[in-house]
Amino acid sequence: MAHARLRGGFIFAATLPLLVLVLAMGPVGAQEKAAANSGLPLKAERKLAFDTDEGTWVSLDVAPDGRTIVFELAGDMYTLPIGGGDARAISTGMAFDSQPRYSPDGTQIAFLSDRDGAENVWVMKADGSGAKALTKEKQAAFASPAWTEDGQGVIVSRNVPGLRTFELWIYDTRGGSGVQVTKAKAKPETLPRDQHNALGVAVSKDGRYFYYATKKGGFAYNVTFPLWQVARKDRRTGDEDVLTQADGSAFRPALSPDGRFLVYGTRHNTQTGLRIRDLNTGDDRWLKYPVQRDDQESRATRDLLPGF
Repeated sequence: MAHARLRGGFIFAATLPLLVLVLAMGPVGAQEKAAANSGLPLKAERKLAFDTDEGTWVSLDVAPDGRTIVFELAGDMYTLPIGGGDARAISTGMAFDSQPRYSPDGTQIAFLSDRDGAENVWVMKADGSGAKALTKEKQAAFASPAWTEDGQGVIVSRNVPGLRTFELWIYDTRGGSGVQVTKAKAKPETLPRDQHNALGVAVSKDGRYFYYATKKGGFAYNVTFPLWQVARKDRRTGDEDVLTQADGSAFRPALSPDGRFLVYGTRHNTQTGLRIRDLNTGDDRWLKYPVQRDDQESRATRDLLPGF
């Protein structure tokens, strides 16, 4: 169970000034009991406390009204006024909750959690109440949930046993088993090295396009760059167009609210940075260099960069 107090403003891409974190693994509370009853067989038995002024691989999102940040830290989730102040825990306990994302109207948050004994996609109200699972997988892995433009679905990268790469799936918040968007295997005989891989989706404002990082195949040793590039999938035609040709790969796309600008991560020399592209003109320049490391040369189980 984690509790954090955060005072003052901070920038996640660089430093987190004046962050005070206390991790408490104390008596089992209501959330832990609920998690245990629904499948998570862990009980807190001891307490660990420390102070820190940094967070590593912190995924966050800004509410549509621009007033609040939701972020993950050490498997719990918090909200914070965008101008700084005290962080308020909205999700604590023995479960590992991560990768929060606000719905278009700001009333809900999609996130990943193993609170039912396996990692699944969940949604809850913006204050942390009313959590419910959208998926009921037992062995799947998920990454980078994002909302559809109408706020009725959550699209996420999904990997299941026997599949070496991620596929995109949409899950309706009202129920259902999900709709597949991309297929790892174009044909049953597709070799592992040729499987389609899709990570970190961003949805255009009108809902027509999905932007994501893609490559062929999964993890491999002694790779040669580039590996990933940003692709755009047209939901009307089904066409997938690769938009980048970055020598250091291109990944973790994010769209500006008006849909004009695309930000993505890339590797230059030995460091990772963010570039920004004007989708109307094609102008492409550095936004921030360097930022924290990417995860291209590992299995990228939590995407190639954290949510930003």
